[in-house]
Amino acid sequence: MTGKGKNGIRRLWAELVLAFAIPLFFLLTSVPTGFVLEGPGPSFDLQAELTVEGTETHVPRGEFLLTSVSLRESNLVYQLLSSVRRDNLLIEVRRFLGEELDLQAQDRVDGILTVLSQETAAVLALRRAGLEVEVKELGALVLGVAEGSPAQGKLGPGQVIVSVDGVPVKGGAELGERIASSGEEVILGIGEVDWEALESSLQRGENPDPEELLAGGTREIALYPAWDPELGRKAVGVYTRDYFTHRSPVRITWRMESVRGPSAGLMMTLSLLNLLLPEDLTRGMKVAGTGEVFLDGRVGAIGGLPMKIRAAERQGAEVFLYPRDNQDDLAGVDTRMRLVPVGSLEEALAFLSSQEE
Repeated sequence: MTGKGKNGIRRLWAELVLAFAIPLFFLLTSVPTGFVLEGPGPSFDLQAELTVEGTETHVPRGEFLLTSVSLRESNLVYQLLSSVRRDNLLIEVRRFLGEELDLQAQDRVDGILTVLSQETAAVLALRRAGLEVEVKELGALVLGVAEGSPAQGKLGPGQVIVSVDGVPVKGGAELGERIASSGEEVILGIGEVDWEALESSLQRGENPDPEELLAGGTREIALYPAWDPELGRKAVGVYTRDYFTHRSPVRITWRMESVRGPSAGLMMTLSLLNLLLPEDLTRGMKVAGTGEVFLDGRVGAIGGLPMKIRAAERQGAEVFLYPRDNQDDLAGVDTRMRLVPVGSLEEALAFLSSQEE
């Protein structure tokens, strides 16, 4: 065979390989798999990302580390790598987001939950430090809607229920009571969060006011409550979190552009409180942790606990505080850190105060 003929065959093979390689590369990297990939996210000292003005502050010796997870849509390459790497976990999208949400919608809800976590941390820490603070209740943020419920198709995650039958509602508990005692029909006033303003503020590292995010007005919808056997009362099938803002002479600024969601609440509260109190809560340690926190001081369950523990390990944390309700998520987790379950802010403070200098 002549050299010219051999070159022709090589070109033919190259064209065939290229013809198959391009679609294969697209298939491996672009085709959705129905899973999201969860891994350890950023972990850093929250006290370094916090500014307090209007009152005396104190310099801590130790650190309060925020922990987080990273989430991205999985492709076939990630699917294969996750089978041999312990730092990533595949989660079925439907199980993670439910039937109605997508990643963009979840990111929006996590954005407003970040703001509410900042508000909660501020209120709890200022109260504990004996400083002036006022809570202004604005309504109930919708986190989810039950399938087949009266609210399905009429309400969605991220909307705020601000009134019932024309009367302002303070939060989720009052909303449930008012609906349970309503007549056949209930009229809900709905406020819409300004998502563009929220996103712009978070990207700039600013802390938007929840009240200003609802400045666009409200609309009304009519629903017909149905009996909920689990609750033992009438309901419309929404899962909510209190939506509120706070007012105080003390100005608090959080800079957390890379973190979304409610799970930083406990560590934000401890970080702020540590700056406000003369006593060093860290006792000079690197303390990591996670947990949603509520205005009554409860610490609620969160997702991604094993990956957050790995993120804290990478930063050399000695202690990890986690929600007591997440105990079952520790199965198979191996770490050199001391893991401490807490059910409330008071429990976390009691543990920290018991540690020797």
